[in-house]
Amino acid sequence: MSKTIAILMPGDMGHGCGKAFKNNNFRVVTCLSQRSIRTKKLAELSGFEDLGTIENVVENSDIILSILPPEFALQQAKIVNDVILKKEKHLTYVDCNAVSPETALKINDSISSKFCNFIDGGIIGFNPIVENGQTRLYISGPNTKPVKLLHKKGFIIKDLGLEIGKASAMKMVYASATKGTFALHAAVLTTAHKLGLTSEYFAELEYSKPDILSSMERMVPRIPLDAARWEGEMFEIANTFSDAGVTSKFHEGAADIMSLANKTPIARETRETVDETRSLNDVLDMYVNAIKK
Repeated sequence: MSKTIAILMPGDMGHGCGKAFKNNNFRVVTCLSQRSIRTKKLAELSGFEDLGTIENVVENSDIILSILPPEFALQQAKIVNDVILKKEKHLTYVDCNAVSPETALKINDSISSKFCNFIDGGIIGFNPIVENGQTRLYISGPNTKPVKLLHKKGFIIKDLGLEIGKASAMKMVYASATKGTFALHAAVLTTAHKLGLTSEYFAELEYSKPDILSSMERMVPRIPLDAARWEGEMFEIANTFSDAGVTSKFHEGAADIMSLANKTPIARETRETVDETRSLNDVLDMYVNAIKK
């Protein structure tokens, strides 16, 4: 019998996951109450069934994947747990959010172990449609078997063992380098632009570090599209580093850059509507102007 997979909430990553699962003959459900028009459209195009309420989602699901901005992960788990207790529903809850191991443990503690099998998860890569089924879902926890039915059916599942927090740690370490580097590049280019060194700096990079210049050109204009979500992720990474005895200041600074990027006009666009014709100089003008806000 086909399993029912719930995704809370189907944004950029979640809608791609849902579409991949739907393509592999799973029933995919969600709750779109109070969600944006864009999210509703993405969910509809991906074949989600909108069940209207969290109560209906819990009642009808075998597995719930929580995929939303990290600052809402604990709150979402508590809401779902209240329904689980009310309905005494047995299911598997996979927290796929970009949270620190400490936050993952708090989420685990917030969910009833009597009815709910909690799995710590960390998604690496773009959504499964973009990645053609190669998106990695790292998992950990005492019983990870239920979610393994998604292996090669949207995700490549990588099991890190019994410890809650291990999968979240993997996500944090990975994103600390990727998104942390994006933030550093944005900070460097904004500073160079503010100091009137843009063309000279580009010329030097083109001569000595063309790979870095290419990465800057590709990512700095797109950071604002995800900056609101990534700001919270940087704080989760900072907490992960601090708990490991390593400085948290790199990623606290990265959070400041995400906040700056979120003040640019680009932040009001989406991946579907972003103006791809802007020059990098135009983008850097926006970053510099945002400093004044």
